[in-house]
Amino acid sequence: MMLNGDYMELVFVRHGESEANLPERVEGGFYCGRWNCALTEKGKLQARALKDRADVCGADVIFCSPLLRTRQTAAEFADREITIDDRIIERTLGDFDGKWKSELMENEEYKKYFTDPALAPFRSSFTVSAPHGESYADVVKRVTPFLSDLKNGDYKKVVIVSHAIAIKCMMKVLKNLTEDETLKFKVRQCEPMILDY
Repeated sequence: MMLNGDYMELVFVRHGESEANLPERVEGGFYCGRWNCALTEKGKLQARALKDRADVCGADVIFCSPLLRTRQTAAEFADREITIDDRIIERTLGDFDGKWKSELMENEEYKKYFTDPALAPFRSSFTVSAPHGESYADVVKRVTPFLSDLKNGDYKKVVIVSHAIAIKCMMKVLKNLTEDETLKFKVRQCEPMILDY
């Protein structure tokens, strides 16, 4: 357990390039969410390059989202057993996970999410979510207990392998970011971000 004056080093790592990050999917209107895709060859190389970095090595614990792309990333550099934690999984887009915009637009029930200005921000909103999905506020609510639990662990260095939006929401909690700052916060693939907690 942490004592007053103690701090732990948190190292956040977003997974490497995945099949959902390929240009044809990004530009073609594909919604990944919790679609359980694998890393690309480039993503595996990005993750492998972390193995020689001091900032991710020598952690007391490595926490990882249960999705394949994060587990593959962690496996490339982990020097110890990986602990899976569902609370740091990517934000779900509910019914839209793993679907193309063109496919969703054909469904009368879903069409309004692309034509109604009140629903259209579902991908980047603290209040609006895709049907059966999570908003940013939902993700903040989910990751906050995870971060609180870290204080009860006897850790000096923690590596957290997760996803862009989950990491943004953890940064909101840790750095007290505004909603706008959270939405604009950049999280790049396999570029460790270090924070003293």
